[in-house]
Amino acid sequence: MASIKVILYTSKTLSNGEHPIVIQLIKDRKIKKISIGHSCKAEQWDFKANLPKKKHPQYRELEILIEKKKNEAKALLLTLETEKNDFSFIEYEKKYHNKNKRITVFTFLDKIVEDLIKANRVGNSDVYKDLKRKLSRHTNGKDLTFSEIDQLFLNKLEQDFRERKMSEVSMSTYFRTLRATYNKAISEGYAKRTDYPFEIFKIAKFNTKTQKRAISQDDIEKIINFSAEIGSKLYDSKSIFIFSYYAWGINFNDIAKLEWKNFHEGTLNYIRSKTKKPQSVFLLPPAIEIMEYYREYRADNYIFPILDFKVHTTPVSIKYRIKKMMKQVNKDIKYIAQQVGIKEDITTYVARHTFATVMKRNGTSITIIKDLLGHGTEQETKIYLDDFASDTLYKATEVLIRKS
Repeated sequence: MASIKVILYTSKTLSNGEHPIVIQLIKDRKIKKISIGHSCKAEQWDFKANLPKKKHPQYRELEILIEKKKNEAKALLLTLETEKNDFSFIEYEKKYHNKNKRITVFTFLDKIVEDLIKANRVGNSDVYKDLKRKLSRHTNGKDLTFSEIDQLFLNKLEQDFRERKMSEVSMSTYFRTLRATYNKAISEGYAKRTDYPFEIFKIAKFNTKTQKRAISQDDIEKIINFSAEIGSKLYDSKSIFIFSYYAWGINFNDIAKLEWKNFHEGTLNYIRSKTKKPQSVFLLPPAIEIMEYYREYRADNYIFPILDFKVHTTPVSIKYRIKKMMKQVNKDIKYIAQQVGIKEDITTYVARHTFATVMKRNGTSITIIKDLLGHGTEQETKIYLDDFASDTLYKATEVLIRKS
């Protein structure tokens, strides 16, 4: 059981001859002193009442301030004891100082983004950047405090999102990010647990089931047969899409990072960006043909014309380049789809999903498809690779190539 009281810390003397007024926290027979930012001379202090003497020129102001600081300290102590079985002096002091600082939601989001970028977690930082943009749009650029994010605010934000035709998956992402931000603010002492609005506003209500997006094998053939000028951006976009389809549904992010060192004797060996797990792809002839084209016309370590070793040298520059190029490729693929009469909304993700769908429709077991896509835990991946030899996996993918 911890205790709080305010004392004059006479063991320390300031340059003006006064002693700091401190909050003394006693926990597990250990003592922690935290200054309240004011001081007093020993002869002007009532050590029995732990207050300045009434003759002190600022007696009334200091009395009110000390009472306020003491109540804040006790409230924080109660909160920590309620939420946790144990806490450290460092944690208490950090939260105490933060409770006495005002920080806006936008400023706190900027702080999170900065910390994530320093940790080379660029992808995560983008999520918080996007959240700030959406909040700023909703408030017309007006910043807000955490206490203003209440049940009513969240309901209006949801209404705003729905009026803008935002998908349920995107809404879920933004609200989960906002909830994580609020929780982090509470943990650092910038927000109050008593104001927490997500006990009532439930994020689970959003439908986050991924919409299935696949086209037929006939439509894939239409895209393959579409004539694009060799060397043009449209040709590159088509090649990337078709390569994804033939290379076991490899996603755009992984395609962008493929280097020639990942390719050996018809096999791609790389680490999936999403799962950080190794993946081996036994390439079909059409995929190898696409790669050989770029081997002849590109002088770069990267296989595809997305990244440049000399230009994109940091995690941030790589992240933004991939994001920019994905938009361009998606735009080109949509154009090609329109030209060949495909009505579905086409993106690079469609190649991955179509690969899996075609495999399933041709009788390939879910177990093999799971392995081909790189799904599951690392241990599960090892088990599948043991069960299905390389030639079996290769044979399974041959259904992608139609016999003439």
